[in-house]
Amino acid sequence: MNEGKTNVFEKLMNVQFKLKAPKSQHNNFGDYSYRSCEDIMEALKPLLSEVKAVVIIADDVVLMGNRYYVKATAVFIDAETGEKVENTAYAREGESKKGFDGSQITGASSSYARKYALNGLFCIDDTKDSDNPIPPPEQPKGQVQPNKQPEKPQNRQNNNRFVSAKKEEELYNVALKVGYDKEKVNKMINKRYQKTITELTQQEYTYLYSGFAMLLDDKQQGD
Repeated sequence: MNEGKTNVFEKLMNVQFKLKAPKSQHNNFGDYSYRSCEDIMEALKPLLSEVKAVVIIADDVVLMGNRYYVKATAVFIDAETGEKVENTAYAREGESKKGFDGSQITGASSSYARKYALNGLFCIDDTKDSDNPIPPPEQPKGQVQPNKQPEKPQNRQNNNRFVSAKKEEELYNVALKVGYDKEKVNKMINKRYQKTITELTQQEYTYLYSGFAMLLDDKQQGD
């Protein structure tokens, strides 16, 4: 290495210091903001050009125990010397996700692993994220939109309602596992549908339960 020439670690430190990757994505179901792998890469491009370096990300599927994981490796390469620094992260493939085929499950795990490989390499702290690169289930057609006043249920008898006491408890339980207690769930339902949990239709209940289940699956991937 020539005396006075910046080495790969100094270049990486410079990028780490200057990198700003705002949380420009928003999850409507969980009502939180997050950053994606693409957001980080877009923020990196001008800084990489400035220090004359490149970043390459690759993944591989590996079997660990009886589960498959996506192993992502992010590599910071000094374009002038060829020196490099790399970081690896893993994301477990979910056994199943409602509405996703096998390739989509692998793709979602890849995005998750790549993001955390970049986080480690560039010292990005996502500990306050309720991380979810996967969008919530598509809202069923005909469902009342949040800015419209929904129709009130017409004198439904308790024994004919869709949300039984058992289903009510199941929804509360899956929500609690991702940090939503009963009060927060009830507020979400009231804000979204102007209803109580017992007044939900089957479509509304399924949408909420699937959303919480997907958040839980994403949380478990990161554990």
